[in-house]
Amino acid sequence: MQLHWHRRNLQPSPNPALSTALTTAKRNNSCVVPVFVLDTAILSRADALGVAFMLGSLRTLRDWYRDHGSDIVIQRGDPTEVVARIAEAIGAEQVVWNRDHSRLARERDHAVQGALTRASVAYTSVESRQPPRMRSSTTSVSDPEAWLANPKALGVKTRTVPRLSDLDDGTYDSAPLIAGTESARKRLRALSNGTTYRRCDDRDYISQHDTALNWI
Repeated sequence: MQLHWHRRNLQPSPNPALSTALTTAKRNNSCVVPVFVLDTAILSRADALGVAFMLGSLRTLRDWYRDHGSDIVIQRGDPTEVVARIAEAIGAEQVVWNRDHSRLARERDHAVQGALTRASVAYTSVESRQPPRMRSSTTSVSDPEAWLANPKALGVKTRTVPRLSDLDDGTYDSAPLIAGTESARKRLRALSNGTTYRRCDDRDYISQHDTALNWI
């Protein structure tokens, strides 16, 4: 069993980590369970526009999984606890996710890796920005429904995609964007890349490789 942890990339393709999980499942005659964690630490640092876009993308992603006979496990909390708990519950061989180079994401990855190591579950983080020559082999797998598991059949609980009002505790910054500002440009680049802009990424380290590929 492969557990794919969705993070900023809330789309089935191009999605190198999901493709890696599906390819491994096909090779091992196993299945993939997708999961997304509504991370309370990330939500507390995001703005209303970014969270609203994320929730809309999550609804679209859930529809895709359901169209392929599966579903995505949605839970809220600390990924360090949630990912490891689900991996143990389904007997996952490994957990796969796309690498994120922001400081907060790297700290979160380190914590999740530690939890998985303690649970004796393997993990693989995949470079999210594949070179053009590699994209054709890492963006899709034929007949994904054959390798996607239905979490309900495994007894894994999931929740509905919340509305912004369900999450908003009055701390989200919903002020309108001013044309030409750096914040507006970052949000626009995030939307065009299918990811969410987070204020907590502003001063985070970005590798030279990802900067060259317009990573935010």
